[in-house]
Amino acid sequence: MSYIDRNLLPGEQIKFRTKKHPIIFASALALTIFAVYAAPYMTNNPILHHLAWAPWLVALLIWAHKGSEFLTSEFAVTNKRVMMREGFFYRHTNEVRLTAISQVNVEQSILGQIMNYGVVSINAFGAFDAYALIARPFQFQQYVNAEVDKAVKG
Repeated sequence: MSYIDRNLLPGEQIKFRTKKHPIIFASALALTIFAVYAAPYMTNNPILHHLAWAPWLVALLIWAHKGSEFLTSEFAVTNKRVMMREGFFYRHTNEVRLTAISQVNVEQSILGQIMNYGVVSINAFGAFDAYALIARPFQFQQYVNAEVDKAVKG
C-alpha cells in the first residue's frame, strides 16, 4: 500500500495519480554506456587495470538511487487535497488542502514537451513548493484546477 493510500482522510477519493517520469533514468543509462566503453580501456591500461570495476560500481549505484527515487515518488490529486511525496533517504512531502491553493504552475523544456514531463509548482497562500520531472504535468494541473473549482463552489 502506498503512502498516499495509507494517508487518505475519511471520504477522500483519489482523482488523479502520477509518478516521476522515466527520464530520471537518463543519467544512469548514460553512465552505463560510459562504463561499457571505459571498462575495456581501463582493463588494457597497465595503470588503470585495477580500477576497471569502478565505472560499473558507479553505474550500479546511480541505477539504485534513481530506481528508489522512481519507486518512492507519488503525486495525487484527491477531492480534498493535493498530496506529493518523493524520495527515500531524503524525503520531500507536501499535502495541501484544495482551498489553500492559489496557483499551480507547470514548466517544461522542449524535451519535456516532447516526452510529457515537467516541473509542477504549487503556490498556496504563503507557501511555495516545486516538484521536478513529473509525468503528465498538465493533466495534474487540470485535475488540481478542477478540484479547486469544485471546492471553492462548495
